[in-house]
Amino acid sequence: MQASEERRAGHALVWNGVQKVLSKALYLVGTLILGRLLTPQDFGLVAIAAVAVTTAMGATETGMTAAIVQSSVRDEAHYDLAWTINVLRGAVVCLVLMLAAPLIAGLFDDSRAVGPIRTLALVPFIASLASPRLAELIRELNFSRLAMIGIGTVVVELGVAVFLATSLGGIAIIIGKVAGAVMLTVSSYVVAPHVPKFRFRHAAGRHLIAFGRWMFAIAILGVASDLILKVLISARLGTASLGLFSLADKLAETPNQLANEAVGTVAMPLYARLRDDPNRLTAAVRSHVTALMCFLLPATALLVALAGPLEKSVLGPAWAGTSPMVVLLAIGYLFELLFQAIAPLLTATGAVPRLFLVDALQYVVLIGSMAWFSGPFGLVAAGIARILASLVVVVAGVSVAPPIFAPIAPQLLRSGIVLSTIAALSGGAAWFIARTVPGAGGVIVGGAVGAAVFLGAAWICDRSLKIGIRECLGTFFPVLAPRVADH
Repeated sequence: MQASEERRAGHALVWNGVQKVLSKALYLVGTLILGRLLTPQDFGLVAIAAVAVTTAMGATETGMTAAIVQSSVRDEAHYDLAWTINVLRGAVVCLVLMLAAPLIAGLFDDSRAVGPIRTLALVPFIASLASPRLAELIRELNFSRLAMIGIGTVVVELGVAVFLATSLGGIAIIIGKVAGAVMLTVSSYVVAPHVPKFRFRHAAGRHLIAFGRWMFAIAILGVASDLILKVLISARLGTASLGLFSLADKLAETPNQLANEAVGTVAMPLYARLRDDPNRLTAAVRSHVTALMCFLLPATALLVALAGPLEKSVLGPAWAGTSPMVVLLAIGYLFELLFQAIAPLLTATGAVPRLFLVDALQYVVLIGSMAWFSGPFGLVAAGIARILASLVVVVAGVSVAPPIFAPIAPQLLRSGIVLSTIAALSGGAAWFIARTVPGAGGVIVGGAVGAAVFLGAAWICDRSLKIGIRECLGTFFPVLAPRVADH
């Protein structure tokens, strides 16, 4: 049946969307609660530990999961080899971070970070023990089981962090991450059973290693850029500024991460399965971009509108200056919207070297802009740098995009203009409500009203202007096609 792949993708989108929306909502609430209980100094120390771990993980990225998902040939030897490589990687990263913690803390000029770095170093090793069969669930678009793991991990992580925050301070966040990693590893064998064996046979993984080296290179770029950016902020502006940036960046990136994880995670395996069918692949890409616009545009508008009330009514005076950073960073992440559809397509079709070149250009602009503007503009320079880097990555991404983008570009531009206008109206409504209703209640009610305004107006406009919402639903949920066509 021709629509079987799209139907499976639709079910995957539902489950993955539920998991990511619920997880991000929990993370958002948890971050705000922890922001109320902790200080910028606490968040700064956690940020130092986190960037140390992500740098080490990125510097040793093997790309095994993506390689298995992209590959058309998989057997027990492939899964065992992938597991073996990941476990060795996790053990090496843990050991190196344990030993290098004083040096890393010295790089940030804060010796208090030694303990957090060593504690968080346990997470990569624990997570590396997870079942390699999780990759098979991704390949087969079986996201219902993955959703169970994801939600359970978030609940454990945040529950432990919030429970311990008042007594342990910032280290509670890190202990929560360790508890979450344990939950992830244990539950992975429940939903994706496998008895792993240590294997080192190169022939079994020749393709995996060849593909993974480019994923490794991309990961190196990402973590190196993140490390340099945060070292710049810490060295020039202090640990408290790093903590403020860390919280603002986490809030601003939430819509972008959610869209990428909820839709992009499904898009890559779907594109890999449709790459030999250009017509269906084109329709899937068009629907993917439409789905991203329908989520990212209103989410960013609401975040920009509510940044001020969030700072004043939820975070409190200790976080003064957060809202301008949230606004700038959120706008910067929004500009990456189109590239979020191009990136999984390049990965699925094996054109990862192009993705590497675009990412390299993005990070050069990001770090260069931060170094240039941090003198006159202080922490605001990070927001300016993000916007400039995002503009560059969109232009570069479109230039290396496959030919299927050319015929759908005019429709996407038209849809983008309409949806942007509606999103701006929904943001205005949220801002008005938040200014009228005092306290945190105004933020909640304003967000709900703004979301309702966007959903209602977008559905009405789609019927008259054909902006692609019904087509998107019909592509991934064929059972809804007759219904949405009649409304």
